[in-house]
Amino acid sequence: MVYLNFIWHMHQPYYRDNLSGKTKMPWVFLHAIKDYYDMPYMLSLYPNIKATFNLVPSLIEQINHYIDGSANDELLEILLQDAATLNDAELDILNSYLFVSNEKNMINPLWRYKELHAKFKSSQKGVKAFDKNEIKDAQVLFLLSWCGNYLKKNNKTVIKLISQGANYSHEQKTELIHELINFLPEILKLYKKLFSSGQIELSTSPYYHPILPLLLDINSAKDANIDVELPNIPNDSFKEFSELQITKAVDFFEHTFGTKPNGFWPSEGALSEKAVEIIAKHDIAWVATDEEVLYKSIKNHTKEKLYNFYYHETYKTFLFFRDKHISDLIGFEYSKLPSKIAALDFIDKIKKIQSYSSRDYLATIILDGENAWEFYPNNGEDFFTELYKNLEKNSSLVQTILPSEAVNLNIEKLPLQKLQAGSWIDANFDIWIGKPQKNRAWELLASTKEDFIKNSASLDEKTNKKILDEFAIALGSDWFWWYDDDHFTTLKPFFDTLFRLHLQNIYTLMGLNTPQIIIHPIVPKNEIVSAKYGAMHKSGEIKYKESEFRYCKLTKRWVLFAPKRSDRPNNFIKKQIQMDECVCPFDSGNEHFTPKEICRIEDEKGWRTRVVPNLYNVLSIDIEPEGKKDDYFDIFSGFGAHEVIIETPKHELKMFDYTLDEFIDYLQISKDRIVNLNLDVRLAYSSLFKNHGQLAGASLSHSHSQIIALPFVPTDVADEIEHKKEYYKKYKRAILDDLVYEEKQYGQNLIFENKSFVCYAPYASRFPYEVKIVAKEGYASMAEFDEDTLVNLATSLELIFKKYKNVLDYFSFNMIFKNHPYEGYSSQSKDYFRFYINIFPRLTGIAGFELDSNVHLNSILPNIAANKLREV
Repeated sequence: MVYLNFIWHMHQPYYRDNLSGKTKMPWVFLHAIKDYYDMPYMLSLYPNIKATFNLVPSLIEQINHYIDGSANDELLEILLQDAATLNDAELDILNSYLFVSNEKNMINPLWRYKELHAKFKSSQKGVKAFDKNEIKDAQVLFLLSWCGNYLKKNNKTVIKLISQGANYSHEQKTELIHELINFLPEILKLYKKLFSSGQIELSTSPYYHPILPLLLDINSAKDANIDVELPNIPNDSFKEFSELQITKAVDFFEHTFGTKPNGFWPSEGALSEKAVEIIAKHDIAWVATDEEVLYKSIKNHTKEKLYNFYYHETYKTFLFFRDKHISDLIGFEYSKLPSKIAALDFIDKIKKIQSYSSRDYLATIILDGENAWEFYPNNGEDFFTELYKNLEKNSSLVQTILPSEAVNLNIEKLPLQKLQAGSWIDANFDIWIGKPQKNRAWELLASTKEDFIKNSASLDEKTNKKILDEFAIALGSDWFWWYDDDHFTTLKPFFDTLFRLHLQNIYTLMGLNTPQIIIHPIVPKNEIVSAKYGAMHKSGEIKYKESEFRYCKLTKRWVLFAPKRSDRPNNFIKKQIQMDECVCPFDSGNEHFTPKEICRIEDEKGWRTRVVPNLYNVLSIDIEPEGKKDDYFDIFSGFGAHEVIIETPKHELKMFDYTLDEFIDYLQISKDRIVNLNLDVRLAYSSLFKNHGQLAGASLSHSHSQIIALPFVPTDVADEIEHKKEYYKKYKRAILDDLVYEEKQYGQNLIFENKSFVCYAPYASRFPYEVKIVAKEGYASMAEFDEDTLVNLATSLELIFKKYKNVLDYFSFNMIFKNHPYEGYSSQSKDYFRFYINIFPRLTGIAGFELDSNVHLNSILPNIAANKLREV
């Protein structure tokens, strides 16, 4: 049996300015109507499934402010005004929020919202380009887009307004806002009901969500990462706030739920020896953190160790360790998959834990309970429906439990002598300390505290308490999260302003002028810059864990980091997840398992070849192209296109056995995509390639190719273009024409030729049996091919793959189509550039010498390879 321990962490920063009584950002309200009710509600529909909800006290406090009417949310106050009366400053605030909803899952399903969003994006003025009726519609639709599934199905006002679709009145807008605020008391009622029934457990965190180990001892950052640069402050500058925030959290929890909390998810999973000690003093039975903290603590990275049950030998506190991989799949990856497939993959991964041995195991899944669902269709409802159904179906193998129930499991409880300091991110605290902006924030806190100590004796008890609260709020983890370059949001300056506002409040409460160093922004106005390369001209959010380009100034090459690719189908489909049978998303009949189709070639029997966006895309056309650069590091968002050409509906058919017609279909749809991607002026280069077989990097056995379109021309390609231009400038001939001429004169490496193409084994082949197919006429891109030329290329591919099969049988290979980049392309490009195809059989590996020297070792001379291929 695998016991499954779900912990959903519900948290938002403290957005309220206690001095003015204003709530500066609306995220508590928005997630309250969308996620804080929907999550426990969806669980309640499956009474046999259990989970823990970790409710941060400052989150509950902010919800209560909305309920009792003291929130004074600045955005809601603007929304309640007549749209015709709004001034420029208020319209600027609307600009920041009205279209921040997820475009695919929240904006596009509402047809009028989608129309307004298109207008918003096309205008430099944003909502200032809207008339008053458009503003009203945008305001109402913004709120409707944030309504959760429960409200959409059960609230009459919400149902009516969604059905109406457009042309909302001011009175309808006002009614909606009041209706949503009146709904908020139901949230805590539901948690209390499920808590009383035993279906859920409730836990909590330090009150304002600080990084507890850093409050106790700033040197814990060094314990987690010896190389971190610490701010210039005393080690124990904020030690007293650790006890204050834990005590306040425990008291608040007891006041709210009528009992003391049994467990703690320390903010960001941040723990240390001192943190466990101080938590244990409050009779907290269990705490949780990340698996990397466990591995560092036991000095053993064996995965099976994660699924044991641990307790701290000294403090007797039970310790749960988060399964990073599976938790992150829910948080970042499963939203890209069809719900049924995602749920089956989750069950498959949990069941495979049992493969270690026949004994029982404990798996803990921990992640945010609010931030992931906007990336899922229907706010995650489809996924959770499939997940909970499958958990019930597999209850003989997988059983959900609560942390308080785990102590009674028949699982050996292993003592942990010492806990390594760390958090849920890389088992260190580098996200919150160690970089210039973060350290400056810590130093401002410390200097403000020094001024407070000098003046506290002259202040009354009530004022001192308010100041301590301001310190506690400013010590929350979220402000530090957004500083420096670890994460990016267009709202980053807002978070900086809020952090410094709390420090300014301290000086106001002390009756002192705020120092200029605190008034001055930590985040410089010019930090986010537009890129100089092609499409990267708009600012936008780089989504956490999504792709990004990084430029190496040593090699003058770009590197594309795509973390999500670690979970592409070779970790998923290859495991042969069982539905009724093995599922391949590329097979005929399984079209619903792929993203929405881009195009296809078909006949009366169905599709013959089709193109879809890559589910595990390394780039996205839907994100904003933007970048950040400084003296040493250039980074740009993962903007671009990533498409899959599903070459055939037949699962077992390989390119070695394609008919001529199948090659023609393949080349025709490839040409169409090369042409159509060029219509996006932001794209500079398209790479069309095929990976076949495991050694070539293919993750699915079903025959397919890929196109990755980039917003810049890669360094090697740009260098190749420049070399060819220089050659043409000197000799007035294309270099590839001359090379083909020489190969034909030499004769021994020539394999075949037809009217349009020459196929040969290059004189300096890098791989055994490498071949090159080169256009004989002046074609710089397959986009220029007429029908005869395309058929001649199909004939060439059919012939070479038949020859390959006869000589080598089936094998892994990479095939690369070399077209002239979009950037710099003109009618003169064909003077110096020739379209060609490289086919690289992967019969041997690439080792250290090749990687170091870029000199390849080839065991087969090209004339030998060509001779064998010619003869068959």
